[in-house]
Amino acid sequence: MNHIKVVEGSEAVALAVKACRPQVISAYPISPQTHIVEWLAKMIADGELETEYVRVESEFSAASVISGASATASRSYTASSSQGLLLMTEVLYASAGLRLPFVITGVNRALSAPISIQVDHQDTISLRDS
Repeated sequence: MNHIKVVEGSEAVALAVKACRPQVISAYPISPQTHIVEWLAKMIADGELETEYVRVESEFSAASVISGASATASRSYTASSSQGLLLMTEVLYASAGLRLPFVITGVNRALSAPISIQVDHQDTISLRDS
């Protein structure tokens, strides 16, 4: 018999990431992406997900970690949103040029002006071609 579990969006993303068995996860929390990272951290702490979780001081560093991990043929993952995603821009374009594969969950959020937590696609559309 199939079991259906209803979960909120962030947990669903974390479960999908878990199913992909990434070897390296690196992320810096930024709202509304924070819950994804919290779920992944819980899964790692509970022994449900075996991966190297690298804590970093910024989104630029998170992108650098997964880019470097990808260069060593490790399955790599990060998540970000809004200003954090834009902080990753330099690394993302360099990684694209090097053809390094990794997965990013971009949780859409408006860019600063002066601050906004509303849904908007400016952050991900700005990186569409990277």
